[in-house]
Amino acid sequence: MAEIIVVDSGIILASVLGESQSQNAQLLLKRWRGSKIDLAAPSLFRYELVAVLRKWVYQRRLSAEESQSILDSLLNYPMQLYFDEMLLKRAYELATRFDRPTAYDSQYLAVAERLKCDFWTADERLYNAIAHRLTWVKWIGNPD
Repeated sequence: MAEIIVVDSGIILASVLGESQSQNAQLLLKRWRGSKIDLAAPSLFRYELVAVLRKWVYQRRLSAEESQSILDSLLNYPMQLYFDEMLLKRAYELATRFDRPTAYDSQYLAVAERLKCDFWTADERLYNAIAHRLTWVKWIGNPD
């Protein structure tokens, strides 16, 4: 059975957009592909891709054509997506437990918890808020 890692949309987006953690994102994804590690996320993942790319077009950081090309590629990225009522409820519980203002990021935590695997994030604030209590939460800025 292949190993699995939950990864947030920020890492996948950083791998194709010019961001401060782009190199780390590309290295991690290359390492995971080489190790035949499967990637997983909540179904929210795809909506976040669309939202961020649209925002970049609105901010004139990408053209509509560039954004569409990137979106087409990312929507075909091999990712196991998870969605069910129990995950939504667990995400809410985790957001409450860690005093998070929203439950978006907690959906990734709920999937990783269910799969008993690491969760990698590009969100440094999220990482700093919970990593000391959940050792399986990893930040893209610490790729080793």
